[in-house]
Amino acid sequence: MFLEVTAVPDADSPARLGERFTPRPGAPLRLGPGRQARIRLRGQGGDLVVAAEGAGLVLRVPSSSVCASLGGAVLTEGSELALRDGDTLYLHPGLALCVRERPLVRAREHHLEARLGAVDDEVAWEVYADFLEEAGDPLASWLRTGGAADEAQRRRQLGPLADAVRGGLVEVSFNPRGLLASAHLTRPAVVGAPGLGWHLSQLATLPVARFLRELGVALFAGAAPARVDDDTAATAVLERVAGADFAPALRRLGLGFVQEERAWPRARAAFERLRGRASRLEHGFEGVVRTQGKATLVLVSHGALVTALHARVALNPSRTDVGGAAGCLVRLVGDVPAVVCTLHRLTDGGWVVYDERADPFSRNRDALTLKVNGVAVSRAPLSPGDTLEPLPGLTFRFEAG
Repeated sequence: MFLEVTAVPDADSPARLGERFTPRPGAPLRLGPGRQARIRLRGQGGDLVVAAEGAGLVLRVPSSSVCASLGGAVLTEGSELALRDGDTLYLHPGLALCVRERPLVRAREHHLEARLGAVDDEVAWEVYADFLEEAGDPLASWLRTGGAADEAQRRRQLGPLADAVRGGLVEVSFNPRGLLASAHLTRPAVVGAPGLGWHLSQLATLPVARFLRELGVALFAGAAPARVDDDTAATAVLERVAGADFAPALRRLGLGFVQEERAWPRARAAFERLRGRASRLEHGFEGVVRTQGKATLVLVSHGALVTALHARVALNPSRTDVGGAAGCLVRLVGDVPAVVCTLHRLTDGGWVVYDERADPFSRNRDALTLKVNGVAVSRAPLSPGDTLEPLPGLTFRFEAG
């Protein structure tokens, strides 16, 4: 068994992409800041040790270790773990090594993949799995078992991205076959280490992401003023997406939102080039970078016991509370709870409302107080013109533009 470097930081990498290390009896692989480390890492802590034992490898974690995870799970100090084929050891920021028994095979059949990206054909999936199996691609086994896999098993399939998913930097969802259906790169993934380019690079070639249908990147969050290089930043992301394995299957792509309309000359041109590969995109450039201005709640009606202090309230993009407490932006008058519901703006510019008193573990919809368009909800996305009824008889209209 050997370890192969599958991801490196964008700068100052302690190892080369594709480099292989094979621990031998009496000659373990050391990773850390120590003088004897084969892969020297900056920072404090003890060296991680990968030792050969019998026909396998064992990872030993010292009592004070470097920042690392295995398959997305944080390493416990003082632990000793048997490594399996396909395990990914991640060392912050951006270095990843995958355990291999043999060189990885990544087989592609683009005509069949294009069909599967368009329709869910059971026979075609079986043919595709057979093709991968004959080629020796481990994705074949996952296609047959991934639908019943638990969260830990699915996270293990994410390779270097597993740590980002565990830490909440990247949010993902899986389809019934155990393949990635959607991925969202949050603002920390965009601005923090190991960087937006690193996260996009890992996602672009991830086998379980070949049929990714929805991608969100929190590149813009609305509040920042327009900058000359915003068009350049959006263009760079669109060009990376155009080169990704999943581009032909992509249906939706979002890069966040801005407060005011802009020209985006380079980004629009890059989007049209992207559509050459991503022909199934369901929207134009307007869906990529949304223009979202202010949002307001307008009082429509109230009952005899509850009303609002103001008939029209401009919402706070971060958080707007509706209730009787003095700190509520939408202040209610009457015998009402301190906070009835809360409105938030999402990183893609959309709005969502939460019933702060709803029990998230209850299936009893009759216990829900908040209604959106007449339907009792605990959480709901909002569109201009939607009606909110925080309490019986008290109705607001949501407006955005």
